[in-house]
Amino acid sequence: MTGQSISPTSELPAYQVVRRQRIIDAAKDMLRVTDYESIQIRDVATSANVALGTLYRYFSSKDHLYAEVVFDWATPFSQTRLPNDELMGTTERISFRLRGALASFEKHPYFYKAILQLRSSSVADVGPVMVRLGEILEEPIRVEMSALDEAEAADITVMVWALLMDVVSRVISKDKTIQEAYRILDRFVVLVKHRLEPVAS
Repeated sequence: MTGQSISPTSELPAYQVVRRQRIIDAAKDMLRVTDYESIQIRDVATSANVALGTLYRYFSSKDHLYAEVVFDWATPFSQTRLPNDELMGTTERISFRLRGALASFEKHPYFYKAILQLRSSSVADVGPVMVRLGEILEEPIRVEMSALDEAEAADITVMVWALLMDVVSRVISKDKTIQEAYRILDRFVVLVKHRLEPVAS
């Protein structure tokens, strides 16, 4: 069942904002313990204490709901300040963020698996949410690249996140171990360091 969902950017009454968030929170709780493919949208509605038809007023499909779920889940990570930020160099901060993202995958694998699936979703409402997700996740890395010109910083940022998602998918498919994934990310940071240091000096 799908339908015309309420736009998240609409001016919703307060009770609808609360209801919409309750649905997202219920779906998020299920994804903490259950693989995305195994989750039934009817069970999400039951957990959120709303009718299935009500859920579809806010989200046009399961993919649309879970795109909003992973966006809601990931947003706080992009806003996290690094410890001893002022004492860390650029590549140290990049390394910290990438290692933190991989550690997050170890703790919350179902969220990353959902992100990988949703990135290839053909549902119209999903694409814009995933673009927004990419923007908020990439922004901290792009800021770390501020010594480079804007275009190069943007390109390297895309490479960073493409690499991260690729190693995550390889760990999921058991093509790489988590230890190998950390090693690959560390090696990439060394390559980035060679580009950034001449610019910063």
